[in-house]
Amino acid sequence: MNFVGAAGVDVKIVMIRCPYRGQSVSTGIEVEESTFAGLPDTLILSRCPLCGLEHVWWKTEAWLEPIRYDNDSQASTD
Repeated sequence: MNFVGAAGVDVKIVMIRCPYRGQSVSTGIEVEESTFAGLPDTLILSRCPLCGLEHVWWKTEAWLEPIRYDNDSQASTD
């Protein structure tokens, strides 16, 4: 299920690959697909949630994935 923003648009998360762990990680940037496509290919700096380091990446190295939420984090702690 994709996240649909308040204006009814499909919002996705920008993903990159951690160069040290080789795994896909979220940048924490949420964007519409059409907006992402129109962005210039600039150098961007993001802190990696896997290794804790800051990674420099180009837009052309990133991709979009649907936003997913962890249902366990919303569970009651009663």
